Order: sequence, then structure tokens, then C-alpha cells
Amino acid sequence: MIEGVHIWRASLDDPGWPGAAELPAEERDRFEAFLRAVPAKRWLAARWALRRVLEHYLDQPAAAIELEVAERGKPHLRGGELEFNLSHSAGLALVAVTSGRPIGVDVELIAERHPLAFYEDWVRKEARLKCLGAGLGAPPPQAEVTIAPLDVAPEYAAAVAVADDEVGPVDCRSLFAG
Repeated sequence: MIEGVHIWRASLDDPGWPGAAELPAEERDRFEAFLRAVPAKRWLAARWALRRVLEHYLDQPAAAIELEVAERGKPHLRGGELEFNLSHSAGLALVAVTSGRPIGVDVELIAERHPLAFYEDWVRKEARLKCLGAGLGAPPPQAEVTIAPLDVAPEYAAAVAVADDEVGPVDCRSLFAG
């Protein structure tokens, strides 16, 4: 049982992330559909970051973890009470994990074309929608969600949302390739 929320930070540009060969066929197909090398490499590293974090909690090999996708695209585990969510932007990925309550996380690289407040609002909205399993185009279900900002790296805005009346303690951890 996880108390509060665990946030795992991973640099997607670090060398040492595994290749696509060990991933399930559906994930390999998604990887191979990318047209540009850098986004493909970062997507692949983010998938391995997610799987390695889940491996830590489930005591299963990362490649053997079976992920299912809900109707609106949110991945989850079959059974159990471990809840997780993945977000990545540019070279940074965040994996949020908690027990027994839906969770959403979002991270965005701050660009000069928008003020910081724009990104802070954006990641809060995205984290909430991801927590509820809703996309940007669909009205989110009504549910109590608590959102907390995250300070994960310079030049990034991030937030986590949980379907509960409090987030609880947030424990930020680093995950390294290799």
C-alpha cells in the first residue's frame, strides 16, 4: 500500500533505455509508426520508464507487465489497487503511482511563447482530465479531484491529480536508464 503519491522522474534522452524488441506487439507497432527518430526514441524511453516503475511495485519483469487500455485510452493494470499515470514532454517523463484511487499527472516544457501561468493552468487541467480518464474533447465526469503542483525540473510545469479530498504526501524519486 502506497501512502500518498509517488512521482518518478526519468530523463528520456539518457542512453541505456531498452529497445522495442521486448515490448508487446501493440507497443512495438506504435513505436514503429513514428516518422521522426527523436520523438520515437523518447516515446520508447517513456514506455520503459513506466514499465520499470511498475516492475518496482509489482515484482514482475518490466516486459511481462500486461497493460490494458480503458475506453478513453487511459492505461491500467488488470485487477489490483495500484493506480498509475504517465506523462512526458520533451526529454522528461513523469510516472505517478498511488493505491486505490485514480491518478493523473501532466508535465509540459515551458516555452517562451506563453507565460508561466498558462502552463501551470494547462498541467492542472490535463492532470485532472487524465485522473478522470477523460480526453480534452469529452466532458469530464463529475468527481472530487484534488490537484497539486509539482516542482520536478527547471523549465517544466507539472501537476498531479487524485480522485480524493487530498493528495497526501508526495514523494519524488528519480529513475535512471540502464
